[in-house]
Amino acid sequence: MTNDAALDVGRLRLLREIGVRGSIAGAARALGLTPSAVSQQLAVLERDTGASLVDRSPRGVVLTGTGRLLAARAEEVLDVLAAARADLDRANGTLGGPVRVAAVASAALTFVSVAALALASEHAALDLAVTVAEPSRALELLLAGDVDLAVVDEYDYVPLALPEHVVAVGLHAEPLMLVTPKGWCGPRHPALADLADADWVMPPDEASCGLAVRSACRAAGFEPRVRWVSDDMLVLVRAVAAGHGVAVLPRLSVADDAAAVQLRRLHEPELTRRLTAVARASTLTRPSVAAVSAALADAARAR
Repeated sequence: MTNDAALDVGRLRLLREIGVRGSIAGAARALGLTPSAVSQQLAVLERDTGASLVDRSPRGVVLTGTGRLLAARAEEVLDVLAAARADLDRANGTLGGPVRVAAVASAALTFVSVAALALASEHAALDLAVTVAEPSRALELLLAGDVDLAVVDEYDYVPLALPEHVVAVGLHAEPLMLVTPKGWCGPRHPALADLADADWVMPPDEASCGLAVRSACRAAGFEPRVRWVSDDMLVLVRAVAAGHGVAVLPRLSVADDAAAVQLRRLHEPELTRRLTAVARASTLTRPSVAAVSAALADAARAR
C-alpha cells in the first residue's frame, strides 16, 4: 500500500462486520452480500493495506492484530459518519426512516408497545421494528449495529455491565412482587424469610431474575426449594396459579389477567428491577432515534 492510498469506507465496514460476526458468512448476511463477494472485498482491502487482516480456521475467522487496529478505526469512522447523518437529519427536519429496538419481553409487551403505537400515529414516516431479546442478546445486537436502541433490565444482586461508548437512559424502576395462588393465606406484608418453607416457581439460574431471587433468598438465610423452572413468565404465573409454588417476579412480567394469582409487595427486602434504554452516542443524536427514546420514556413514566 502506498502512503497516499485511500481506504474504502465500505471495505472498512466489511472488516468491522467480520470482526463482530466472527465469520465471512455472518458478515455477508449482515451486509446483504454473498460470502464470495465479502472474500473478494477483503482481499482487496488486504492488498490496499499490505497486511494480513484475518486468520482463517475451520471454526471461522478472527482478526489479526493489524485487523483489530483497523477495525477499531473503522468503528470510529462509522460513528463519525453516523453523527454527520444525524446533523443532516436535524438540519432537514427529518423524522422518519427505520429505527430498530431490542427489548426485554415484559417491556416490549407493555410500554414499548404503547410507545410504538403512539409513534405510528404521530410520525407516519417512522418505520419502527421491535425484537424481543434478553439483555445480553440486546446489547450484542446494539454493538453489532443490528438495532439502534436496546431496552434492558437490571436487578438487585445482579449488576448489568454496559459496554463502553454507549448512552444509558433510565426508563422505569419497579418492585419485584410476591406472586401466589388466589386465596393464599400468608402474611399481608411478607418478608422473604417468611417463604423459606415454601415451594418455588422461578426463572432459571442463568436469567437475571432467577439469579437475583435466588441470591436474595440466600441472603435471607435459606435455599429456595424450586419445583418449576421456566424462562417464560406466563408459564411461571400459570404454574403459581395451579398451586406448584410461589414466585417473586417483576410487576410488568406478571400477567395476572391471564391466571388466578394474587400479588403482594415484599416487605423485607424490597427487591427492585430497573429498565434502561441504551444506545450508541452517535446513534442517539439522530432525530428519529431520539424521538423513539423520548416516546419510550414517556410511556414508561405513565406505567
